Amino acid sequence: MAVFTGTTIEEAKEKARTQLKPTVNQTIEFAVLQQPRHGFLGIGRRQAQVDAVIKDKEIAMPSLEEKDEQPAKEPEQKPASLSSAEDELGPAEIKRRQQANLKKVQATSKELVEYLRTVFKELGIAVEPRIINLEAHDLKINLQTEENGRVIGKHGRRINAMEELSNIFMDYHGAAKVNVELDTSNYRERRQEAVHNLAQKAAMEVVASEKAVFMDPMPARERKQIHHELENNHHVKTYSHGREPYRSIVIAPQD
Repeated sequence: MAVFTGTTIEEAKEKARTQLKPTVNQTIEFAVLQQPRHGFLGIGRRQAQVDAVIKDKEIAMPSLEEKDEQPAKEPEQKPASLSSAEDELGPAEIKRRQQANLKKVQATSKELVEYLRTVFKELGIAVEPRIINLEAHDLKINLQTEENGRVIGKHGRRINAMEELSNIFMDYHGAAKVNVELDTSNYRERRQEAVHNLAQKAAMEVVASEKAVFMDPMPARERKQIHHELENNHHVKTYSHGREPYRSIVIAPQD
């Protein structure tokens, strides 16, 4: 048994054939261990992996006499879990895992800061990321810069994209379920106020026209805010539409 890698599954298999060199009486059985992934800006990239085993080809021989067929054995059934409570984590285990994740976040966040600095440098923007809040599952980083507009991007697209990339970075490096928030020049606070006004204005438009309003794509944080803003408005209803990164909010009249 051997593991071979490549940029594609077929490339990994070809490497196995070249190195193992099976004879005419042998064959190679493959098992795909890992699908390849291109990643984004160097994050999440991985190669294909296959497990390769050489086996002798089976040669069918004519039967000289009939043999009694033995009934196939039924696979043994493993007893089901007696109680789902066994799978639940106790307070001590939860605390232990949180502390372990906190240490992972502390270590990985330093790598993330350097990564963000490098990416923005490649974009021609001088940025100094500063960690302003760090917990087991939350990380807030302020992007200090003299070019706030370029860091934020049109409609916040650049900072939102970098925030999504940061979440992928943390997950890829083993920090589980960490919510990363990037901010600069109090953009998030100002954007929160803008989303509030946008939700109220759109709701008024829906009530007046009795027609649904399809909003522009926005990050999950802002979609959640709009749902919350209008959940007690008895004249409209909200729901999400589409797939990331183009998922958006629809505000429609109540039935």
